[in-house]
Amino acid sequence: MRRVYKILLVIFLLLSLSGCADLSWTTAGKIVPPVHTMCPLEGQWLVIQEMETDEKPEEDNLGWEGKNIQLSGNFALMGDYVWNRPEFKIKRVNSTNYLVTKYLNLPNELMPENKDVEVITVSSEENFIGEFMRIDEQRLIAFVQSNVLYLKKVSDQVESDLVAVDQNDFIANQQSNPGSSGVLLGLKLPKESNAEDIVANGEFTYQTLWLAIDNMKLHPILKGNNVFFPRSSGFWELQIRPGLDELSLEERLSAHDVSTKILDSQLKTMISRGEAKKSSGKKVIEYVGNDFVVVENNLGVNHLQVLPVDKISTSEGIKVSDLLGDNGSAAYSNARAQARRSLYKNPNIKSIDDLSVEQNFGLIRKNGHWYLRGRINYYLQKSSEPSYLDFNVNVVPPGKLIMYDTLCLSWQYIKDKVPDAVDAFTSPNRDMALVVTKTKLLAFSITAGQLVNEPLAKIDLPYGASVIMAEWATDFYVDNWEKAFLANGAEVMENE
Repeated sequence: MRRVYKILLVIFLLLSLSGCADLSWTTAGKIVPPVHTMCPLEGQWLVIQEMETDEKPEEDNLGWEGKNIQLSGNFALMGDYVWNRPEFKIKRVNSTNYLVTKYLNLPNELMPENKDVEVITVSSEENFIGEFMRIDEQRLIAFVQSNVLYLKKVSDQVESDLVAVDQNDFIANQQSNPGSSGVLLGLKLPKESNAEDIVANGEFTYQTLWLAIDNMKLHPILKGNNVFFPRSSGFWELQIRPGLDELSLEERLSAHDVSTKILDSQLKTMISRGEAKKSSGKKVIEYVGNDFVVVENNLGVNHLQVLPVDKISTSEGIKVSDLLGDNGSAAYSNARAQARRSLYKNPNIKSIDDLSVEQNFGLIRKNGHWYLRGRINYYLQKSSEPSYLDFNVNVVPPGKLIMYDTLCLSWQYIKDKVPDAVDAFTSPNRDMALVVTKTKLLAFSITAGQLVNEPLAKIDLPYGASVIMAEWATDFYVDNWEKAFLANGAEVMENE
């Protein structure tokens, strides 16, 4: 009997030890995460046809037919343009609804068999490249640079010589406009042209300018209504709309993808859903970024709000703690507490509004940079009108709020060159500067770290105008952005 026990014990030990071994033949039963070695659009595609849409007549086609598009996890090659390490995001949509938003009527032979289709969004370093709707495994409809392209697959693999080339060198050699820069500049313009009316009315319109430079030469300056701005999903437009009817006087913010067709009835539903009108009010746009907008919301009390572009009509702003994290939130609370104590030193203070404390903040532009600021609303003893005090928050605005905010020239140098300067912007390529005065926007080229003596352009600005957005494009993106802005209705403007 004892011998049997010994045999059983030996067998048990052997089984236990074998369970700890990393034997190759045991891996078949393991669950391991999949390894994605190919992008969802891997291969070479031929542009068969540049298609006509309801928004773009056939004579506006730009000669894409016959061009080659190659896509991989390392690069995206589209005609004369190359992007490094693209990202691919897949979503499933209703094909009919999706095509309606793109102003596109496909012939029956190009309609997908399935009602739900894959749409792959391609981007590179937060820059939108295009969207690709899959008809089947061999055919795509591509939405690239305001063009609609019908593609057929010609190979499952990209060209081998392109794979072997160092991607940075390859892109450097293929850039269509090396050293060029462009900027979409959002402007807030007062409806009245003198200071008294600005204070009294507080009414503004919004405009976008496009200024681009190539080898120290300025492209034609473009101008468009509202705020036209880039996002990782494409180009969007932001505007302030009046109240929906005589009972709803409050202004509404509206933001939409410019490639998406939105009917007025749909827009009305979007911006009024779930909202009941209580009082009239005005909204003033103070800053526009890729994913967030800062507004001053005057509904009896002037509050600041940071709003997400994707939920622009929401009544609740982003909280400081959600945007700045624990350290930033602590700095904000300390700055507010200090400002609050200073207010209570005034014997005429009746009360301080402590509601929505974490949401009452925004941005201010000063000396060529964006700075965080908070606001405290309060009431005086002998006044029914609310007042407010703004205070500085000594925290660098996070990258998700402001993508680029670098001034490659010192503010003192700019003031020496343009004594009337109140703001300035410089391109990431360090080849272009915009200097703002109270009445002018001046565009300069930069060479050897210095402003060229004479500005390339002088644009008149009304008193009280300010810049609320500066989104920069460089190199091969310049041509892309310029074409997209023109396709959205921008026009060439004259300058001095």
